[in-house]
Amino acid sequence: MNKFLFAAILILSACLCFAQSDFTASINGTIIRDKTNPKAKTESENGIYWCTYDIKEVTDEMRKLTNFRFFENDILLFTLLEVPGSDVEISNYGNIVFYDHSYHFNRKLKLHFYSKEGNKLIEQEYLNANLFGFSSSGNLFGVGSPDGIQILFMKDLSVQNYPKGFQFAVSEDDQLVAIASENKIDVFNKNVLLRSINTRFTYTRKIVISSANDFVAAIDKKNLKVYSISDGKLKFSESAEPGTSYRDLKVIDNQIAAGIHYKTKSESRGEIILFDLKGIKQESLIGQNKYLKEYPAYKPSNKNGAYNPIPWPFAPFDSMRTVWNHYEQHMGGYGSAYSYLHQGLDLITPIAEPTYAVKDGVVKCVLTLGGDIYWRLAISDSNTEDRSNGWLYAHLIENTIQVDVGDTVRQHDYLGDIIAWTSEWGHIHFVEINDSGLVWFYDDDEWGINFNPLLALTPVQDTIPPVIDNVFPDQKFGFCINETSSYLEPDELAGNVDIIVKVFDYAGNSIWQQPAFRIDYWIKRISDNEIIIPRKMSHILNHSYPFYSGGNFEPYATVLYKRDNILVPSSWMDTQRNFHHVITNSNGDSIITIEEKNLSLNTADYYDSYYRIYVEAFDQSGNSTIDSMDVYFNNGISSVNDLVTPNKFALHQNYPNPFNPVTDIKYVIGSNQFVQLKVYDVLGRLAATLVNEFKPAGIYEIKWNAEGSSSGVYFYQLKTDEFIETRKMIYLR
Repeated sequence: MNKFLFAAILILSACLCFAQSDFTASINGTIIRDKTNPKAKTESENGIYWCTYDIKEVTDEMRKLTNFRFFENDILLFTLLEVPGSDVEISNYGNIVFYDHSYHFNRKLKLHFYSKEGNKLIEQEYLNANLFGFSSSGNLFGVGSPDGIQILFMKDLSVQNYPKGFQFAVSEDDQLVAIASENKIDVFNKNVLLRSINTRFTYTRKIVISSANDFVAAIDKKNLKVYSISDGKLKFSESAEPGTSYRDLKVIDNQIAAGIHYKTKSESRGEIILFDLKGIKQESLIGQNKYLKEYPAYKPSNKNGAYNPIPWPFAPFDSMRTVWNHYEQHMGGYGSAYSYLHQGLDLITPIAEPTYAVKDGVVKCVLTLGGDIYWRLAISDSNTEDRSNGWLYAHLIENTIQVDVGDTVRQHDYLGDIIAWTSEWGHIHFVEINDSGLVWFYDDDEWGINFNPLLALTPVQDTIPPVIDNVFPDQKFGFCINETSSYLEPDELAGNVDIIVKVFDYAGNSIWQQPAFRIDYWIKRISDNEIIIPRKMSHILNHSYPFYSGGNFEPYATVLYKRDNILVPSSWMDTQRNFHHVITNSNGDSIITIEEKNLSLNTADYYDSYYRIYVEAFDQSGNSTIDSMDVYFNNGISSVNDLVTPNKFALHQNYPNPFNPVTDIKYVIGSNQFVQLKVYDVLGRLAATLVNEFKPAGIYEIKWNAEGSSSGVYFYQLKTDEFIETRKMIYLR
């Protein structure tokens, strides 16, 4: 892993806040250390209090802090030889909290509070906590969990309890607490409900509150709303433009700062828009690190998908190494409340093994995020200030690094030795990156991550296909009600259903289970062999994600890793991982987008019968495994005619697509109508008229034989007096 991540998933800005001048926090509250300081160090937001420490006994996401030294300005206040936790946060008041690292694996968060004089104040333990941090004053510490929200007063260690919510915020004077839940924000004054405000937000991404300025603000994916606390009225609202979404919310100099994320086919970036308290836009900032990071445009390293081969970064250069954590693998304890995507390929090495450059290039950065295990090199393929591709080599021993920024290296040049990750082995975190400038500063939100490097490393001896394992001991696949852990029997599938498969793979000689490179699925009705859902891609590892945030797999939503207490145990072994995937993507295409990441299978779209679900899993070398399971749809729909509801019209995606030369087109007519179904070429010229007649309500299917037509893209359009829809299909000869 390329950095230590802890499971705080909130910044309470103008309220609970971690950011400071040289130290920042991600938009989800992940603690991130100084990007350039080689020593492990943490500061309070106001910069008055700070500490240094050593990091020892690192295994996976766990670590031990030792030799802790705490300062007020330049005065050493106290030292601790050992620290009861794996990370530390300091408030503006000088209070200290150590987070126990066991949180990642058993879902327990243990907090150890100390005063600025070094006195131990209190220990607190929480289950499944996912929101926590100091208020901006440093006098309060808030913790949110499924059981509710608890506010700890640091002066007297008293506690106030509040209802649970998606997000919460504390005002700058510590007087008001705002809690966002479904469709509303509740504002409390000293534990007394002051006001309840209807937001109509199904899920609130972020809230901030200010007593001095009399407002509470909230964002969901598409909307910013600012309300007066005194009367609950809407001050102003702002909707995100098409193709954008709100990502963050802060208060900066008495202005509301809304972070916007853009995602198009050619661009992925962010900006922050500043509003005054009347809702008037003040300025728009792009790429201002003080406020919000710019997300770079994604440019694949090879448009044709044929990656130029590179040697392995170890000698011998033509020998495959054991793969540990895979590119884009879901991380975070496999069942913990916090999860993220692994931005790179972890290759197992002996301790202190030499590492060598895989290509010629120029060193763009030599830096760490804190502690010896984070030393890394970024080497660009070219010496330019423009955006360029390069390679990241992480987890090197500091005093063995032989190069500096600006140095030219040649392929197979010695770079440094791999540090010990455990007492027995180390690993290199290796991935292709891109950035701009003569010097690259480490930042997950700015470095572009291009593709799975295992596709370029040569050779890769991998003849072992993926394994499709039973989800339950006697059941191949699992089924649950959409976005829940309410499991269904295979012969009683009704309504919106998530299909869950357990798939893992081995890369070459690795003993560690990996996620599958790609997963496809399709569904057939057994009685008539009709394919009701054609083959579609449900999961793929090979794509870029220049931006991600803990648990929010955006903007690139692949399959979601299913985490619950039934499928994923509270403990796990490194080599035996539980990769349960929600594979459903049933809207007729093969492209997973953010809008369809939670798209389930609606069994009520098909009449009651036995169906066979097929799953094929691929590894990056093209080896594959197919498995299937029979299920029964039980919605009380006895025939195809029962599926036709009044005024229901639909035009389904053709199958197969692409096709040669015949394809099937299915459509639904909800009432007696004159129906036209026509095919047009890409220039809008009529290519075929398939239907041009009166039709009673019903479900229809027609074939189009494109023999004699030119290959390429075609559009087919269904038109009635009440309905019109157009879809695209591809004819390949």
